[in-house]
Amino acid sequence: MAFEIDIEPDENKLKHLNEIRRLGIDPYGHKFDRTNSISEIIRNFDEIIGKNVTVAGRIIGRRNHGKLEFMDLADQDGQMQLFINEAELNGQSLDILHLLDIGDIIGVSGEVIRTKTNEKSISVKKIEILSKSLLNLPSRWFGIEDVEKRYRKRHLDFIMNYESRQKILMSSEVINSVRETLNKNKFMDIPVPLLQYVAGGGNATPFKTHFNALHRDFYLKIASELHLKRLLVGGFERVYDISKSFRNEGVDTRHNPEFIELEVYQAYGDLNDMIALTEEIVRNAVYAVNGKHKVKFDKDELDFEKFSIIPMDEAVKKEVGDLNEDKLIKLAKGIDKSVVSYGDALNTLFEEKVQKKLIQPTFITKYPIEVSPLAKKMEDDPRFVYRFEMFVEGIELANAFTELNDPLDQVERFKNEEKRKKRGIKETQEFDEEFVESLFYGMPPTGGMGMGLERLAMIATNSKSIREVIPFPQLREENG
Repeated sequence: MAFEIDIEPDENKLKHLNEIRRLGIDPYGHKFDRTNSISEIIRNFDEIIGKNVTVAGRIIGRRNHGKLEFMDLADQDGQMQLFINEAELNGQSLDILHLLDIGDIIGVSGEVIRTKTNEKSISVKKIEILSKSLLNLPSRWFGIEDVEKRYRKRHLDFIMNYESRQKILMSSEVINSVRETLNKNKFMDIPVPLLQYVAGGGNATPFKTHFNALHRDFYLKIASELHLKRLLVGGFERVYDISKSFRNEGVDTRHNPEFIELEVYQAYGDLNDMIALTEEIVRNAVYAVNGKHKVKFDKDELDFEKFSIIPMDEAVKKEVGDLNEDKLIKLAKGIDKSVVSYGDALNTLFEEKVQKKLIQPTFITKYPIEVSPLAKKMEDDPRFVYRFEMFVEGIELANAFTELNDPLDQVERFKNEEKRKKRGIKETQEFDEEFVESLFYGMPPTGGMGMGLERLAMIATNSKSIREVIPFPQLREENG
C-alpha cells in the first residue's frame, strides 16, 4: 500500500514557494543570528530606538498601502510591527517581500522607530525567508467556540493565542523556580526509574507494560517515593526527583494521567521542615511568574504570604459538629459504603464537606493512620500520623509526612492495606519487598513531600483547567 497523506497545501503559497526556489533561494533556511528578541526591544525601547536590530518570527498580520507595507511579526514572547518601504529594500529582499504570506517565518534587519501613529516598529532594510508556510492559519477566533480543538491542534493554538503560549512559558518558570529553591537548600536531583516492577508509593491505578528483554511486566511510575527512600537508606541525605508520574485514572480540570511530580526527602527532618520547605517553594514559584505574592485566581485574591495550619478533625468538626465515632461512620457511609473505621470516615467527610472550601493556602494536618500507610504515628494519639496535605482553591497541591522508618510497623501497615483492599477500598498501597527490606537496614528520621507541579502552575498562572498548563494533554479519540 502506497504512503499517502491527507494534507493539501494552499495553491498560492505553493506557487510562491516554487518562485522563491527559482530565485536560487532556499525557502527553509539554516541558522539565523538575532541581536534581540521582540520582547527585549519593546521592554528597552527608549534605549534601543534609532539603533539597528535583527529579529526573527512568524508573520501573523499584513497590511498593504501601495509601496508601503506593514506586517505583524511574532516570536516566542512578543509581537511587533514591521514598517516596510519598498524603496529601501535591496533586490533580493524586494523579491522575497512579494512572495511572502501570512504564516511565513522570516528574519529581518532594520532600524527601531516610532511611526507617525506612535507605533513601536522596525523599519525593515533586509528580509530573509526562513520557513515557508504552506497551509493557511485559522482565524484569530481559533478555539474560542471549540476549546477541544485548541488542545488537538496545540501548535496552531500557540501560534494564534498569545495567552496559551504564555501559560506554557510561565509553567516552565514555575518548574525552574522549584528547582532553584531546592538546589539553594542543598537538595540533590537524583532520577528514579520510570519503569518499576511494583507500582508503589501512591494510591493509584498504574499503567502496565511488558519489558521484552527481561520477560517481565513493569508499571509506569506512579510515585518516586520508595526509590528515593532507598537512597536515604544508602546514605544520601537531601534528595529530590522532578519527573513524569503516570496514573491510569480519570481526566478532569485537576487531573491528567501523565503529570510532572516533585518528590523531596530530607534525612533527619520531619513534617515541620516540610511545611517550611513547601511554603518556600510555593511562595517563590508564585512570585517567579507574577512578581508578587498576592495574586488573582478566578474571582479570588490569594495571599501566599500567609499559610494556615488546621488539624483534619478540627476542620471536619466545624462542618458536622459532633465527632462521635458512630455518628461519623454513619455520615460517611452515606458517601462511601466501604467506610468501616473512624479514620476512613473522617477522611471521607473531609474530602466531601471541607476540601472545596479551602480557598486560601492551607495545611491540613493530623491525618488518620488508615489513609497514611507510609507516615509515622503521632506520639500522643496513634490513631493519627504526622502528615499534611496543602490546599489552595480546594485543590491539593502537596502531600507530606514525617516518614515511617520503623520496618516492623511498616510491615503491619502493608498487611492492613491488604485487608482494606479485600474490603473493596480502591485506594491502597502495593507491597514492595525491596523497599521494606531496605528499611530493615535502617532509614534515618525523615521528612518527605510530594507536589504536582502542573497544579502549582495552574494556581500561579490563574488557569481554571490543568490542560492549560500542559503543552499536549491527553484527549479522547476525535470520533470516540
